[in-house]
Order: sequence, then structure tokens, then C-alpha cells
Amino acid sequence: MNKRVQFTEQVARFRDYMPAADREKFLRLVDRIAAEPFGAGSHLAYTNDAVTRSAWEDSVMVHYVVTSFFVVVIETDIYDASRGFNEV
Repeated sequence: MNKRVQFTEQVARFRDYMPAADREKFLRLVDRIAAEPFGAGSHLAYTNDAVTRSAWEDSVMVHYVVTSFFVVVIETDIYDASRGFNEV
């Protein structure tokens, strides 16, 4: 069952200004997370936090929290040093 997805204001603004190809990757990743929030492609983001999860697709990273009814995307970023986005 797909959960509804909510975005923080920061994530929504970043999503709106992402390059189109990255936005498609981001939305595909969010759809995958909504369908299976605890799936094999995700993991806990921090060792001292049992709530925040993280998932990657290509160069797009998402941190999110799963509630009873929603997946709340709290942070997203692009990692692609060749284009000048956050070196890993």
C-alpha cells in the first residue's frame, strides 16, 4: 500500500529548482519509497536515530521519516561532482 508523501518546505523548494533529469530521478525514488518505505533499498540514516531513513538512486539522496499514514521527506541532495554538486 502506498503511503502519502509530504515534503518539508526546504525539500519542496529544492525539488522545484532541480534540473529536470534529477527531478525525475527524485520523483522516481520518492514513488519507490512511498510504495515500500522499509524496503531493501533503504537503511537507517544515523546510528543514534531509529526513525530517520535514507535511500539513494543514481546521484539523488533522500532522508525521510515514516509515520502511520505518511512518508515525510525531510532532506534531499544531489551528489555529482562532475557537475559541481556536492563531492562525496
